[in-house]
Amino acid sequence: MNRQGTTPENIFSDINYDHYIVQYQGEIDEEFLKKSGYYITIINDKYAILTLQKNMKINLDDLIHASIVYVKSVEVYTLQEISPIEASQARALQLDLPLKLTGKGVIVGIIDSGIDYLNEEFMTSSGETRIENIWDQTINSTEKDEINKMPFGTVYTKSKIQEAIAAYKKGESPYAIVPSKDEIGHGTKMAGIIGATGKNSDLKGVVPDCEFAVVKLIEDFSYESQFDIKVPVFNITSIFAAIEFLHQYAIMTSKPMVIYLPLGTNSGNHKGDGILEEYIESISINRGIVVVTGSGNERARGSHTSGIIPEVGGTSTIELDVSTEQKYLWAEVWVDVPNIMTLNIVSPSGEDTGIIPAVINSIEYYTFIFEKTSITVNFYLPEENTGDELIRISFYNVQPGIWKITLIANSVLDGKYNVWIPQQGITIGETHLSPSDPYGTITNPGTSRSIITVAAYNQNNNNLVNYSGMAFANDYIDVIDIAAGGVNALTVAPNNQIATVNGTSVSATIVVGTCAMLLEWGIIDGNDPYMYSQTIKTYLVRGTTKRVGDIYPNPQWGYGILNVLGIFQNMR
Repeated sequence: MNRQGTTPENIFSDINYDHYIVQYQGEIDEEFLKKSGYYITIINDKYAILTLQKNMKINLDDLIHASIVYVKSVEVYTLQEISPIEASQARALQLDLPLKLTGKGVIVGIIDSGIDYLNEEFMTSSGETRIENIWDQTINSTEKDEINKMPFGTVYTKSKIQEAIAAYKKGESPYAIVPSKDEIGHGTKMAGIIGATGKNSDLKGVVPDCEFAVVKLIEDFSYESQFDIKVPVFNITSIFAAIEFLHQYAIMTSKPMVIYLPLGTNSGNHKGDGILEEYIESISINRGIVVVTGSGNERARGSHTSGIIPEVGGTSTIELDVSTEQKYLWAEVWVDVPNIMTLNIVSPSGEDTGIIPAVINSIEYYTFIFEKTSITVNFYLPEENTGDELIRISFYNVQPGIWKITLIANSVLDGKYNVWIPQQGITIGETHLSPSDPYGTITNPGTSRSIITVAAYNQNNNNLVNYSGMAFANDYIDVIDIAAGGVNALTVAPNNQIATVNGTSVSATIVVGTCAMLLEWGIIDGNDPYMYSQTIKTYLVRGTTKRVGDIYPNPQWGYGILNVLGIFQNMR
């Protein structure tokens, strides 16, 4: 990865810039770089980050030219953790470890909020750190050398981390050497479930001898500032760069790696053909590299609806109930190819836009007089990366009440459509769609066929939890792969604290640890040296536990409940 042109050092933390993922071919045009306010950061030989000044009013399609062939509109992700559920018997999700597999020789790549490297649960018994490196995207480096050559942020190596730990033990400031901190705490908590050493036996992780490579993601400060969002959100650009960093590190070290990606978005058509999903597939073809994510926590949020308009001229009306706290909102209407639809939007007071014509790659603007709400409607006909029709509706200064979106069919084959609003955190309060559809609530990139996607269940009573995202009712094969415990996990937290955590990010950590065990057994111990992502998937699903009365696979559980012993028993 490298920065092109005269890109400012602080460009990724400056709220005056917006960032987009682009796909390019050949060499980026130098004349293009010279345009005022345009900056390019190369990720690899196919993808780059395009940065524009916020005050530039430009249609993204105008940026496509001889070398840039696709520009992805802004896509933001949030962490897959929900607030802890109070319980009198909170306990760690600890596995029985067959064959004494502890993750030795396997790297767990964590893309999250960072890690508390001073916590002894991430050190060996002799006090040596198990963290190979931390790429902190939030700290600008003053030195650029062979090790620290990232286009933004700073990479801290194992030796630097160890030096900081030694300073800490002497009573000196470790942050003068490695200033990276996990202020949010999510990364530390998840790393603890995956691989805490077990100095506190109640907190011992699934693979206590694994090594860690950590990326602390930079938040999208521009997006948070512009739309007054109170939860951390992360741009697809920083996630792309993080995955590529870990991918290259795995290749450089020739060690097997499990990449843990506890992030999700409601953007996209949820069919697995988005730009990030395709990128994950491209690295999953490498031997010994596996990516794991959760199915998201959107099932009960009312953030998805779907329907069918069977004939030309037919209509379907969706209600968008907006809470008083919500000031900005978007909705994505995805119409299955080759159907074509348009829409009419009616405000709570009854004012409407009229039927907005569906024109290829057009943008329509409308301001409601009584609500003083302005909207932008973007038509992507078709959306270049998926082929489906995308209608993106952005509401600014949105007023509370029930907004109605009426879809009108212009061309019909099967008439299928889906609508999503943002995931919890960007959607505030009781904002929801009505009627809602719990199917299709899996967050992206969990829809990728190469990624291992994990649902959450309550391990205390074998029931699926009501928040765990689901695949489509009629397209669920190889989408959600497996379910694992996701309720009331005890784990480490920054500053030597203990926390109770819930959510599909928790269930995914259990499967991350299990994948590390399989990679140790297969590649490190030589029992199956040619393990790929699909190999790991097969081992996982062959060993699942299945509830009596359920049909498998299904949109909720995938192929069943994780059973580590069952995996190895089925190898006989």
